[in-house]
Amino acid sequence: MSYPQDGHGFFTRALDAEDRGRLDEAETAYQQAIVLFEEEGDAEQEQAACHYNLGHLYLGMNRPGRAVTAYERALQLFRRSAGSGRHQARTHLILGSLLLEMERPREAEEHLLDALGQYLDAPHEPVDQAQCHVNLARVYEQGARTSQAVTAYNRALDFYQEAEDTAAEQAECFTALGRLHEAAGRMLESGSAYAAAARLRRAAGRPPLGEDPAEEPAGGEEHPADREPPGGADAARDTGLVEGEDRP
Repeated sequence: MSYPQDGHGFFTRALDAEDRGRLDEAETAYQQAIVLFEEEGDAEQEQAACHYNLGHLYLGMNRPGRAVTAYERALQLFRRSAGSGRHQARTHLILGSLLLEMERPREAEEHLLDALGQYLDAPHEPVDQAQCHVNLARVYEQGARTSQAVTAYNRALDFYQEAEDTAAEQAECFTALGRLHEAAGRMLESGSAYAAAARLRRAAGRPPLGEDPAEEPAGGEEHPADREPPGGADAARDTGLVEGEDRP
């Protein structure tokens, strides 16, 4: 396939290579697209999309440090682009989730709080906002900030309840709440939370904790390239479109 020899051409080349699983080729094409977009001088939205997609690409290549750098650069460029509030929120969410996995909770908390701030101006999918609160709750748990963790899990539940097919995610929140209440000696609240988790697990077709799980399909470990970004499937890639613009 022939591609134009400009930033958009290399961006498309990168997307196609990524779709075919040629990650090294996609990386090179994104980097070339960045160089060409930089030469244009006023293509910050396009540069941001390249760095954002590189972040996802590096996650698939199991290079989390490079992913963090790419997402941070994307965020810098999104901040300079009008109408990019949702992109900023999503990038903050991905960075916060990724940094939490990398055991950098202080930085994770900053990004997750920034994501919530962006959501106030650019409301996004309830599941994204719920995941933001879940990860904040995990940060608070690690710091023994129990009351804040309880508040964050309850806030996550508020958002999950706005979305369909989130029974399993709600069950995880109630399980965490049961654990926190139990550790604090609030046994009535703990029992209620565990009971709610059990009901939701059954609704989601999963056994309550402590029971033998149903037989699952055989399979090996997940390949890094099959992983979703920490922000979820909707955060996977940017097509390069300005927010609100229709695909040609």
